[in-house]
Amino acid sequence: MNKQTQKLFTDLLSLPTAPYKEGAVSAFIQAFAKKRGLTLKADKYGNLVVRYTHGKDPKPVALTAHMDHPGFEVLEATGRDLKARWLGGCDPNHFPGSRVTLIDGDEQLSGRVTSALGDGKVFEIRAQKALSGVEGVFGYWGLKPVEIDGDLFRTKGADNLASCAAILAVLDKLQKEKAEADLWGVFTRAEEVGLVGAGGIVAAKTVPKKVPLIVLETSMELPGAEIGNGPVIRVGDRMSVFDPKVEYAVHTLAQELEQKNKGFQFQRLLMSGGVCEATVYVLHGF
Repeated sequence: MNKQTQKLFTDLLSLPTAPYKEGAVSAFIQAFAKKRGLTLKADKYGNLVVRYTHGKDPKPVALTAHMDHPGFEVLEATGRDLKARWLGGCDPNHFPGSRVTLIDGDEQLSGRVTSALGDGKVFEIRAQKALSGVEGVFGYWGLKPVEIDGDLFRTKGADNLASCAAILAVLDKLQKEKAEADLWGVFTRAEEVGLVGAGGIVAAKTVPKKVPLIVLETSMELPGAEIGNGPVIRVGDRMSVFDPKVEYAVHTLAQELEQKNKGFQFQRLLMSGGVCEATVYVLHGF
């Protein structure tokens, strides 16, 4: 990874995000597109499409990823004591005692969980200082935004900001090389709370069904899908098996790359750790 691409990943991975709180990530992607003169569209659900097209009638393809990561919204505040609701998946063993980061407008505060995870995923936090108010305040685990160790990134929100950064890196490379392509970068909201953004893509017809949708995801490590052994072609998730034609095309291309570049390797697996947006698209005929 060159320094420019590393900076792109670092900048995006450092941004605050949570379900329905993707504003900073969305603004970054929009600025990226405008700076490069790429076509930019937002649907009524807040999903974004950034499109690069060049050449004589290239076949379109879409890469898509969600802009959120599990986090929480603040519901009430009494001085430094807060009541919050967790959004997305989480391990109850992290409650209480874990550090959290709070986003209060442009200010970033630290805090610590002071209760177990209760009904409705409600819990309590002790903030470092009183908030200016509770409207719009959200947060996530108090981890370092990004740490780089050689080729390994450790970050607070790989799922799924890493995939968002990868899509932007591809768009950037295509534009610099003036490549003949029609690539749609599709960025969705609120995946962690029920695949909401993907449902919006379907409802608003943001992407035509004739455009193949390839979902980029960050999922848990499994035997046969291990960190450091190359990208994983995910043939299905816990709920469904994905489009065989698209999977065949991606698999064939990966095999060709493996033959041309001895340093390239890939993996292929049905990853049953969770459900991803590809299931929504397959069920609706994409």
